[in-house]
Amino acid sequence: MTSPARLSLAALLCALSWGFSFASSRATETDPPHLVLEPMIGHVTSTSAIVWAKASGPAAMSVLLGQAADLSDGQEFRDAPLREESGFTGKLLIEKLAPAQRYHYCVLLDGTPMMSPPYPAFHTAPPEGEPGRVRFAFTSCVGDHGYNSAAGFADMTRTNFDLLLLLGDNHYANTNAATVQRRFYHEQRDTPGYRHLCRQIPTYGIWDDHDYGPDNSDRTLPGKEESLRTFREHWPNPGFGEPDNPGVYFKFTRGQVEFFMLDVRYHRDPNKATNAAGKTMLGARQTAWLKRALLESRARLKVIASGSEWHSHGTDDSWTSFKQERDDIFAHIMTNKIEGVLLISGDRHFTAAYQVRGQWIEVTSGPIGSSNAKTKNLPEMFLNFSDSKAKFYCIYDLDTRPETPVVTLEVYRVGEGLAHRRVFTWDEVLGNTKIPPLPALPPTAR
Repeated sequence: MTSPARLSLAALLCALSWGFSFASSRATETDPPHLVLEPMIGHVTSTSAIVWAKASGPAAMSVLLGQAADLSDGQEFRDAPLREESGFTGKLLIEKLAPAQRYHYCVLLDGTPMMSPPYPAFHTAPPEGEPGRVRFAFTSCVGDHGYNSAAGFADMTRTNFDLLLLLGDNHYANTNAATVQRRFYHEQRDTPGYRHLCRQIPTYGIWDDHDYGPDNSDRTLPGKEESLRTFREHWPNPGFGEPDNPGVYFKFTRGQVEFFMLDVRYHRDPNKATNAAGKTMLGARQTAWLKRALLESRARLKVIASGSEWHSHGTDDSWTSFKQERDDIFAHIMTNKIEGVLLISGDRHFTAAYQVRGQWIEVTSGPIGSSNAKTKNLPEMFLNFSDSKAKFYCIYDLDTRPETPVVTLEVYRVGEGLAHRRVFTWDEVLGNTKIPPLPALPPTAR
């Protein structure tokens, strides 16, 4: 950390050096490094934040951070090495921040500022465990190319929320080759709407099949370690699996809401392995981690995120093919009286909601850029937005300040705004009140 006097000068240099950043792709190897993507805000707590960046070549990344919009009070946090073996990506953990505060920042490479005013800003979280209101957006399926999701992410910039969760198919490389995956990550993140969002809203991701490997890929994918390495390069999540169990799963807390982000690919048995003993989507260690984490959680609301749908009448590439493991997790929740569980998922290229087994509310969100799929009304389904062309994202507004938490779902149709809003009763969240399913008719335009 450097002195405020020196950093006031650094802030001035930030304002004068815009020409150095986001330079032409025609730069040569002898040119000084520059940012090739906007920085990204990852995991944020009440006292820390992770900043991600990607450069044109090897560099030492640092961040100038302060509460003044012009960074006149800035402090420099250093150094994160950006090396060739990681595609010149890197993450810097900034600590000792104050809760519920707004911070502006500028990324520097080798001590040279890469951004100009107005500097982006993010908010630290309120103290963990403190009652409050958490609004988080979630979606999936960005499309074959980055531009497919441009309108969707641009639409999100006009909506108020605290966190963004991307639930898989975050690109469609359909391979585990690092060079190809890096190109697809770059294409998706270079869209204007995403660039604006990710530099100020804490963004978290898990994968599904297309950003893990080919369609419907599983633990048998040769070279899956390469996919994991490339994923870790590009996501400033709080963690990646466990020390003795690789993967992309992790958990984090925001106020009185805890999020459990699952890896449904790395340890997954083939969908059609019907005779496999102990057939699993998560693997034994991740399942044990989830059960233990749910049991230990003191959060009033618990959000479990899966790339694959949870409900009982899904496709082969969903929890429908792993019902024994799914029901074992549900039995753990019921036996231990774990309350306030919400399920979210992606994958299906439409937005819908279910009351799984008449007990747990699940919302499937997307697509944000992919082509759309249609579905008939299914037995556990109480909301069906399988429009032929529209793109979707959802927001959960969770308020834990009242004695009984208030759970509100908002469904947004890109380009049109709020398409549906529903406040769930606490008995519906607990599964004590059954939500009437839609009639068993073909879906109609909404």
